[in-house]
Amino acid sequence: MKKQILGLLTGLAAVAAGCMKTNNDVTPVLQPQGKFAGTYQRIHYAPATKKYDTVKLNLQLELANNTFKVTGDTSRHAGSYGTFGYNASQIQWVDVTVPQGSNSLNLPKYHLYGNYNYAYDGTAFKFEAYNDTLKYYYDLKKTTN
Repeated sequence: MKKQILGLLTGLAAVAAGCMKTNNDVTPVLQPQGKFAGTYQRIHYAPATKKYDTVKLNLQLELANNTFKVTGDTSRHAGSYGTFGYNASQIQWVDVTVPQGSNSLNLPKYHLYGNYNYAYDGTAFKFEAYNDTLKYYYDLKKTTN
């Protein structure tokens, strides 16, 4: 009798699972395009001194057809251009002004290059990359299409 009840409950659970509504809709990723303006911050922590060194600049970023162009205060950030690709949580920048074979982190000015975590809601566009002692953070707002 216990086996019959167990079998009946297993069968009912399978039927109930099959009748449950499933949502196969895939929400499209909002494509970052247009002109943006805001701040770039480079935050460096020096373990030896236990102090932070911070650079904060105003930048503009123009995105069109998977290409980008950085302008604005380029005193410590390179005015540059290149291509980008993205998914729901990461964006990858390929700055074509970075010299072949060089490490973009060792250049005199920072270049928008590599993988970043990002969030974009149609207006606010924020992205960042970091390691143990260094963080790059962009906080931009859409200005035009």
